[in-house]
Amino acid sequence: MRSPHAPIVTVTPNGSVDLVLRSVGPPTEEEQPVVQLGETAGGKGNNVARFLTAAGHEVTALGFAGGSLGERLDVLLREAGVTPDLTQIDGTTRSYTTVIEEAGGRVSYRMAGPRITEGDSQRLGATVVAAAAHAGLVILAGSLPPGGSADLYAAIIDAVRETPVVLDSSGEALAAGIMAAPWMVKVNRDELLALDARAPDASAPVTAWSDVLGALAARTTVRRWWVTLGAAGSVGWVDGEVVRVLGAQVRVVNTTGAGDAFLAGLLDAALRGASNQLAARTATAWAAAVCEQEVPIPPMAGRIAALIEQLAGAPAE
Repeated sequence: MRSPHAPIVTVTPNGSVDLVLRSVGPPTEEEQPVVQLGETAGGKGNNVARFLTAAGHEVTALGFAGGSLGERLDVLLREAGVTPDLTQIDGTTRSYTTVIEEAGGRVSYRMAGPRITEGDSQRLGATVVAAAAHAGLVILAGSLPPGGSADLYAAIIDAVRETPVVLDSSGEALAAGIMAAPWMVKVNRDELLALDARAPDASAPVTAWSDVLGALAARTTVRRWWVTLGAAGSVGWVDGEVVRVLGAQVRVVNTTGAGDAFLAGLLDAALRGASNQLAARTATAWAAAVCEQEVPIPPMAGRIAALIEQLAGAPAE
C-alpha cells in the first residue's frame, strides 16, 4: 500500500439512505406505531467510509445517486465527514429500513435499487480512475444495482492496477472481481461457499481453513482473504499466514453494518502498522461494538479498546 495517510476511496454502486425505527406499543389492526432512531448513509462502501472517517482517515465516497434520496445520501455523507463525489443517474437511490421490535427482534426492508445503464457505469468508472490516482487504497463494496454488469468491479480493478483494491461483494460481481486479482478480498461464509470453496464449519481447526483459503488463493492469485463468521468471529489468510479470532461476547441489538465495521477496523489497524492478529482483533471489536448499537454509527473508541482487551484474553483457537 501507499502511505497510510493517503486518501481512501470507497465505491458503492448501490448506496442507500438507511433508516432505523423502533416499534412502540402494540400494533393496531392496520398499522404499527414506530419512532425513528437514526438515519445514515448506507450501502456497504458508504458504511466503511463513515467508519474510516471516524477513525481519522480522509475518505472520498463514490457511487451512484439519483432523485431526492440521492440528494439526501450526499448530505448524510457530508454530515459524517466523508467527501462524496456521486455519479448522478436518472433513477432514484434506494432506501433500507430496519425495524427493531419491542420484544427484541428486528426486520429489515431492502429495495433493489435504481436501474443503471452502461453509460452510467462508464461515467462511474472514469470517476474512480481519476480518484484512484491520488489514493492509497480503493474499496469496492456492496451489490450492484439492476442493470449493472457483473464485470463492473473487475473492470475497475483492471483500470486502477497501480492502486491496491479491496473487494467486498457477493454473487457474480464477486466471482468476476476476484479473477481480476484485487489486493484483498473480504467475504462472509455464505459468499465463500458461492465461490465453490468448501468452507469449513466455524469450529473447524486452523489447518482446515488454511487448506481451503490457500487453495482459493492459488486459484485466484489473491493473497489476502478475510472471512467473517458472525458470532463465531473471523478467519484470515494472508500470504500463507492463517489468523483466527473468536467472536466477542456482546448483546446483539442490530447487525446492520457489522461486516462493514469489521472491514473498516481491519484496514484502520493495518494502515497503522498492526500485525495481522491485532488487526483481526481490532476488526472483530469494531463489528461487535456496532452490533451492540441500535443505529450503525461509529462506536466509541473506549468500547472498541475494551473489546480488543476481551479478545486478547480469549482462548487461542
